[in-house]
Amino acid sequence: MNGGHLQALLFMLNRPEPIRQSSLLMVLATGIGHAPSLMAGLKALSEESSAPWSSKVEQLRHLLAQGQTLSEALTIATGLLPEQSVVAIRVAEQAGSLKQVLADEAHRLMQSETQGNAVQPGFAMTITWLSVIALQTFLIVNFIMVFIIPKFKAIFEGFGVELPGLTILLISLSDWFMSYWYILLLPGVCVAGYVLFMTLKGSLKRLQYGHVMWSEHFPRFWTPLILRLLSITVTAEKSLGDGVHAILTELQPGRAARALSGVRQRINAGSDCWQSLCDQGFLNRRELAFLESSARTRHLDWGLLHLARSVEHRRGRWLTLIGQVLQPVIVLAIGLIVGFIVIALFLPLIKMLNDLS
Repeated sequence: MNGGHLQALLFMLNRPEPIRQSSLLMVLATGIGHAPSLMAGLKALSEESSAPWSSKVEQLRHLLAQGQTLSEALTIATGLLPEQSVVAIRVAEQAGSLKQVLADEAHRLMQSETQGNAVQPGFAMTITWLSVIALQTFLIVNFIMVFIIPKFKAIFEGFGVELPGLTILLISLSDWFMSYWYILLLPGVCVAGYVLFMTLKGSLKRLQYGHVMWSEHFPRFWTPLILRLLSITVTAEKSLGDGVHAILTELQPGRAARALSGVRQRINAGSDCWQSLCDQGFLNRRELAFLESSARTRHLDWGLLHLARSVEHRRGRWLTLIGQVLQPVIVLAIGLIVGFIVIALFLPLIKMLNDLS
């Protein structure tokens, strides 16, 4: 099951996924500033589907009708929008450009659905497939080592065949496996099972809520979001330090948040924002030069958005490339293991048949 199939399943189950989330964002964007239109749009959106999506949208409508801000309502009615979209909405409320950000996020989600909807979920599915293959290979090799090789060893000893080096090595490995199989089997199954479970769980969570496992520990993961939100800050003619502070309050605790906190401290001390982002690992040297050039030509807001899209596009290509490389590497490794076992078993059989003939 690839990312597209998972999204189709979520759509059938009335769960959050890019098409629904994009529609909700467009309703919010068109209704901001005109409460009756917003309430009518949310009511129509909730009526066109069934629970649990409709009940979540209805909850959001009631919270907004009670006077809650959009970010506060989304905090209570969790799971409607991806994590990064909620962060963008909070910062946009402070910058006063909520309508534009809602439309931009709707466009971004729809674009991810139509142009590259399965890049990260597809990568997760690749890891899941590799985990299943690796687990099956591990169990089969253990079975051969523990149950098959000892029987071949008895046959070879009975015929008094002189064994080649590869076969002796295989028998030695089999003897070791028979003595310590429990040391490998239980940890191996547990690790493979854990990786498989966490990958599937993370893939579903990514599709539903936009959260990526362990993303809080990788500053580079947040670069596109930070650039988009700083573009909002620049467009609203707000202080970059205030924009970084607003973003920082929304990040989950981790290495990324600590790095962004370092950026804020440097900006408050008078350092350049883009240089600080580069020093903390959010930008590389080429991206730094691009933003400095955009600032000199007074196109910084456009430059930030363009760079955010570029970073996301490169990330998608790298994930695709890694997935394409991992599959043949794992298959090749499995082929080498199987080939070693087959050759080590059949060399003495060939010699024994030659001797008998």
